[in-house]
Amino acid sequence: MAKQKPSSVPEAISASLLGVAKTLDEQGKVHQALAAYLKLIKHYPDSQEVPIATEKVLAIADEFRQKGQYHVAMRVFDRLEAAHQGQ
Repeated sequence: MAKQKPSSVPEAISASLLGVAKTLDEQGKVHQALAAYLKLIKHYPDSQEVPIATEKVLAIADEFRQKGQYHVAMRVFDRLEAAHQGQ
């Protein structure tokens, strides 16, 4: 499937943030990726990238949970909730 060209500045920014977050995640820079995903969710809540970013954040939280880092996983969930509430 071909990428669609963003039709507005906010769409372009949210698409760019998702790209940056994915790249950071692939490089193992989980905390920086998490910050980018959460920024996208908080500042561009109506963008089509939000569901993807949300799934990525949930996957990061699950990775921490699987490692036994429950407190970190819970903090990620808290930050996700706050981002969805626009806080």
